[in-house]
Amino acid sequence: MANSVKKARKGEATRLQILQVAERDFAELGYDATRLEAIGDSIGIKRAAIFYHFRSKRELFEDVFAGIHSSLVAHTEDRLAGASDPWERLLLLVESWVDFMVARPAAARLILRNCANAEHPDDYSPDFSQNALQMFRDIIADGAATGRFAPSASMHLVNLLSGSILHYVCNPQQLGDDRPYRPDDPAEVALFKSILRRTARAIVDPG
Repeated sequence: MANSVKKARKGEATRLQILQVAERDFAELGYDATRLEAIGDSIGIKRAAIFYHFRSKRELFEDVFAGIHSSLVAHTEDRLAGASDPWERLLLLVESWVDFMVARPAAARLILRNCANAEHPDDYSPDFSQNALQMFRDIIADGAATGRFAPSASMHLVNLLSGSILHYVCNPQQLGDDRPYRPDDPAEVALFKSILRRTARAIVDPG
């Protein structure tokens, strides 16, 4: 029994390592350029061992996405626990997404890369983002229904705020040497959150 438990734990640890390295490689290289052999080499296993955990490269890709979004939803739900006011919930959601993406920049790059959807227009991965986006839409709808928010096109607000978060995390090297910043710098994070708060208030404030 002890050996079985130890083997199961080792197997789960290996699976987690594969997912972590795959997230990095898919984000940096894209789907086509990512090689399972390279993923295996990074963690010291053979390519064939990856197929023990994932039936195909496509399944690995989709499991990476599923893990990102399930982790994001769980992280956000924890931050929203106990908050009932729509404005407070909106701010907590946005700030939790900032914190999640700053802590996991490969996830941000991968989501942004997949949004462009340039590599597989006819083979798009399932949309794992629906639960996270629905949380956003529900908060906005609740705020509008209670008069806390002005009526607004929720998807435009979602695109504006979530897109800004992804670009903030992914773009520090794209703005030129005269405008450098570190996305994980606490001062930069605080400034960026304040900008998002002002942006959201300007859109949803009923006054």
